[in-house]
Amino acid sequence: MRGVSLEDLGCAAILAFFAMQGAIPFIAPNQALESTHTPASALTFYGGIISQLIVDGAIAFFLLRHAQRILRWLGAMQWALALVVLVMASTIWSQFPLFTIRHSLPFGLAGLFGLYLAVRFPVRRQLSIFWMAMVALAIGTVVLAVCFPKLGLDASPGHHHDWQGVFTQKNACGRMMVLATAVVLARWRISLLNIGSFLAFLFVMFMSGSRGAWVIEAVILALYALLAVAKRLNDRSRVVLAVATICQVAILASAIWHYLPLLLPMIGRDATFSGRTEIWKQVWRFIVERPVLGWGYAAFWRGIEGESFKVVAAVRFIVFHAHNGFLEIWLELGFLGLALFALSYARAWRKLWPVLRSGDIDRGIWMVFVLVLIALYDLDENTLLIYNGLFWVVYVATLANIELLAVEDRFVRGCGKALFAARETRPSKQAHA
Repeated sequence: MRGVSLEDLGCAAILAFFAMQGAIPFIAPNQALESTHTPASALTFYGGIISQLIVDGAIAFFLLRHAQRILRWLGAMQWALALVVLVMASTIWSQFPLFTIRHSLPFGLAGLFGLYLAVRFPVRRQLSIFWMAMVALAIGTVVLAVCFPKLGLDASPGHHHDWQGVFTQKNACGRMMVLATAVVLARWRISLLNIGSFLAFLFVMFMSGSRGAWVIEAVILALYALLAVAKRLNDRSRVVLAVATICQVAILASAIWHYLPLLLPMIGRDATFSGRTEIWKQVWRFIVERPVLGWGYAAFWRGIEGESFKVVAAVRFIVFHAHNGFLEIWLELGFLGLALFALSYARAWRKLWPVLRSGDIDRGIWMVFVLVLIALYDLDENTLLIYNGLFWVVYVATLANIELLAVEDRFVRGCGKALFAARETRPSKQAHA
């Protein structure tokens, strides 16, 4: 591909690592063993550590090269920055402080990498880098599923024909392919590469067998169509469309909730959301015990160690997270952490709305996709509080992109006012005469 630099390829490789949550096939670190169902070996232990150090070192290298620009933009990321500070500070009250500090540092580094992407590359180039990473992951998934089925197929009971590919399990595979289709739609131009990659992402997503991914993909396609319509309307009509859409979504959500027992079997779920409701009940018990500051970042889910053993005993299987991103934030970082996330999320929409209202949809469409995906996926998964997870990187990059858009718009408006003022104060020929 023309115009691709070594920096682009390096960033794409790092994004692929985050998309796999560090679970590099054949040298998967210990946190990825839920996908292989095999005991830890020296290769998985040291391979995981070495691969993490290589990625963190590469991120540090990129950050140092553009340290001045990144430091200049840290102030604009106040709520996300405060969340990272809280993550690190939670070491003080964590039930496993060494574990918290060991994971909070890479979490902060991953957030800085998201900021680096936004301040280093324009949005379309970011999307090109994301696209390269997603194409490589899709190809890797096909190869593993076909040639190495023991690694490429999901090991969960009843899902042995579903693809997990290079990811930790089938739902992670479906989730990343949904994100990949959003990347293609956000950079859409009619070409064989775009059409071919979009169809490939859809195919891998379908083969993952993730019903949730299928539903959310339908939402993304509907959202894309809605934004395409909004682009052709005037300002007032766009406001009306936005209000009507919010009302329709609220009505649809109420109807879904009412008919949930009938709808769940259609997507392969039961009334407990595959045991999630019982997990949520148990998680709420521990949230109430430490509602303000939580149990510490990455310090609650320790299998049969600590307080998580009580959850394991209640639900009778090992639980790795709360299966709800908002409950997970509250559990680990308390209401303070949840409030910081909510403030960052609300600020993002507030800053993005003028761009969308003006009709310049193409500039903001990628950010809309990311914000919607964050909200939808965190209803029954944990996507943000993963120290080597892609959605945290993408979220921080999106917040920074929105701040940059706001600054660009202020600059354009300022130039327009300056030109108008100069034109008004310029002496006319008649005045000279």
